[in-house]
Amino acid sequence: MESLISPDSHFTLWAILLSSSAFGIYGERKGWFGKISGVIVTMTIIVILAMIHVVPSASDPNIHIPVYDFVFDYVTPMAIPLLLFNANITRIIKDSGRLIILFLLGTVGIILGAVISFFIVEIGPEAYKVTGVWIATLVGGSVNFVAAADTLDFTKSSLFTTTVAVDNFALQFYIFFLFFLPAIGFLKKYFVKYSEEPDEETSSQTEVKEQYKTDIASITYVLTIAAVITALGNFLGEYIQNTFGISINLNILIITLLVTTAATVFHKTMQKFEDLAFGLGMSFLYIFLAVVGAASNPKEVLTAGPGILIFALLTVFIQFVFILVVGRIMKFSLKEIAIASAANVSGPTISVPMAASFGMKKMITPALLVGILGYVIGTFLGVSVGLWLAP
Repeated sequence: MESLISPDSHFTLWAILLSSSAFGIYGERKGWFGKISGVIVTMTIIVILAMIHVVPSASDPNIHIPVYDFVFDYVTPMAIPLLLFNANITRIIKDSGRLIILFLLGTVGIILGAVISFFIVEIGPEAYKVTGVWIATLVGGSVNFVAAADTLDFTKSSLFTTTVAVDNFALQFYIFFLFFLPAIGFLKKYFVKYSEEPDEETSSQTEVKEQYKTDIASITYVLTIAAVITALGNFLGEYIQNTFGISINLNILIITLLVTTAATVFHKTMQKFEDLAFGLGMSFLYIFLAVVGAASNPKEVLTAGPGILIFALLTVFIQFVFILVVGRIMKFSLKEIAIASAANVSGPTISVPMAASFGMKKMITPALLVGILGYVIGTFLGVSVGLWLAP
């Protein structure tokens, strides 16, 4: 059945994608959706429009939709460097303190949990892709989810939308639990109590970051940096693939490596633009996920959903038990364990406010930095494990 809006109605499709993205972002900021992420709302709008044949479905291989192809081919790769302007490896290692140890141990727990779930839970022939993408998003965040999915050729799979939904819905219950973890009575007696001694703030805490105004010049600079990194990443990726006969798409991985290097070497310049770049990157990410909504097949999603939910819950459960045990052995407090686990599964957007809500002033910067570290390593770990498990 043909859609009401033709695949060739480029401006109309762009208007719908941008409108759904804007509604999701605005509604989330206003608190209209409660605990539901704006990303899910944006995707749901496009899913419904595709189901009732208002917009063309991206899951039909017989239909060519230039707007959707443009998003997959150009918008998504540009989003990666924009979201990683703050990925300064030197600062992450220097200022994250001992929390980085717990974060990396939690990362090991995620990999163990995902691999065990891969062999226990039946998902289907794309189970290795789900495993790789799930590791990437848990270690890092949405940017890694997209990057790993693109590398593993998972973005147009019907399971992709289900995995996004599980990532947004199921993990919110775990995050809610982590906020209450330090108050669980029977666990408190087995763990050391966290305390802070007052001292001088570190330079990273007291440094006042110079910010460029959000004007046409700043936007142009940010997009130019992202475009150059993306172009160079694509050139090197294709060159390496052709030279060494590698079949997987290396472009996103190399783009991630390049922007991380730039953020570390030219950190003073990149840091000035990081807030503007992140905002643009999130806007691009919303557009991408809106197109993913158009690619969903509701029947296949409902069939595969329970398996992916069980896979996700088992992975998170194993990670929690692992980080709890090693945290106890290494004398970490329940508060530190909760923050490290939150940084693992949800990134700095949760770990930072969690540290603040626990009254852990000295942990706010480390919580931010280990979350950023997850963005740096998440894609590489997820893709590596996914390819290792591939048939």
